[in-house]
Amino acid sequence: MLRALKGIDLTVRSGEFVAIVGPSGSGKSTLLNQLGLLDTPTEGTVTVEGTAVSDLSVAERTQLRKRTVGFVFQNFYLIPTLSAVENVKVPRLLERDRRTTHRRATELLERVGLGDRLDHLPNQLSGGQKQRVAVARSLVNDPDLLLADEPTGNLDRDTGSQVLGEFGRITDEGVAVVAVTHDEQVTEFADRTIELVDGNLR
Repeated sequence: MLRALKGIDLTVRSGEFVAIVGPSGSGKSTLLNQLGLLDTPTEGTVTVEGTAVSDLSVAERTQLRKRTVGFVFQNFYLIPTLSAVENVKVPRLLERDRRTTHRRATELLERVGLGDRLDHLPNQLSGGQKQRVAVARSLVNDPDLLLADEPTGNLDRDTGSQVLGEFGRITDEGVAVVAVTHDEQVTEFADRTIELVDGNLR
C-alpha cells in the first residue's frame, strides 16, 4: 500500500498564511485535496471548526466545502466564453439572488484592481489579470480558507507580488491562506513555511 501522507499533524489558524514547499511527488497536492475536503483520509481525521469531515455525507461535505473553502490554481481555470465578472459568479450560479451575486462579484473585481475589466474575456486579459480574476472567484462565497496551488507559477515576479499582496489583505480580514509552491517569493510573504518530504512534515 502506498502512503501519500504519513502522520500529518497540521493546524491552520484564521488569518494565517502558510506556504507548503517540497519536491514533486512529496504529497503536496494530496495534502491540498485533504485540506480542501475533496478527499477523505484513510486514517486519521480532518476537522473544520471542530467538525470531523469523515463523519459527513458527500452532500454535507460538498456544502461545507462551498461555504468554507476557496481555490486558486496555477492555470487559472477560467471559462473562456465567460467575461471576468461572469467567471467570478460561477461558484454562485445556483443561488437565487442573482443581483447580490453580481454585486459581490463586481466588488471583488474592483478590489483586485479589475473594475475596468468586468466584461473582458479571459483571452483579453494578461496572466496576472487572469490570476486576480481567479482570486476574486475564490472569495465570492466568503470562505474561511483559501487554498492556492502554485498561484505564482505562471506569473512574473512583479505580477506575483501583486497577487501575493492580495493574499496578505485577505489574511488581514481573517481568512486563512495555504499555498503549495516551488516559488521562494511565496515563502517570503508567508507567516509560516512547512516542508513536506516523502509525505512527512518537517
